[in-house]
Amino acid sequence: MVLTVDRIDALADAILIARRCRRIAQWAVTAGMGMSAAAMVVAAAGHLTPVAGAVLQEGIDVAAIAIAMTALLPGRSHTVAMPSADIATARRLYAEHREVRPLVEQVRTVADALNQPPYDLRPVRELLDQLEVRLLAHERAEEAELLPIMARLLGGTEATSGLSRTHAEIEHQIGRLRRAVAEPVPLAEAEDVTDLRRLLYGLYAILQLHNAQEEEGAFSLVPDAPAGRPSHLVRSRT
Repeated sequence: MVLTVDRIDALADAILIARRCRRIAQWAVTAGMGMSAAAMVVAAAGHLTPVAGAVLQEGIDVAAIAIAMTALLPGRSHTVAMPSADIATARRLYAEHREVRPLVEQVRTVADALNQPPYDLRPVRELLDQLEVRLLAHERAEEAELLPIMARLLGGTEATSGLSRTHAEIEHQIGRLRRAVAEPVPLAEAEDVTDLRRLLYGLYAILQLHNAQEEEGAFSLVPDAPAGRPSHLVRSRT
């Protein structure tokens, strides 16, 4: 299946269609094998001639194919509404998401400032304090509150596993950054700063990618969000 639109609700439709097709395929296989096994038992008992058995097998094949072709029929459509409590939670998290955007840009600014001596690590430590207090708290809130809302709307955790993995990676990278500046020395050598800048730029890239994923995915399901449909209704198929 190929998705031709850049919306997370299309992924939900794709998952539902795939599940329906798999269910119908299982029905077709089970019915075909079951009827064939029954016909073989009857033939082994001598109640079917070879010609009648061949004709019956062709009929069984046609019946199995007909069952499989029901996957081409459109599924019954229904609309899943995001509850008002979930809308309020998602809007609050989106407001926090916008508030930490300048902090994400500050990661790159601090890394750029380490391009020449003297290498003062105090701005890095100050940034880390902000990342641990504000950014990580926001990411943990999204993991605990936003992703379950998405899973309920989209019918499973398949569409949220990528965001959850990125949350874990952000926390891991901030932990590495903290360990890199653990020594209480205000100045650093050039070789130390090279690794530190690499960590900062890597964290910045992950945060930028993660923010784009959230805005195009999770927050596109929320009314008044900037990306995707500005609607709290998600169309699905059964």
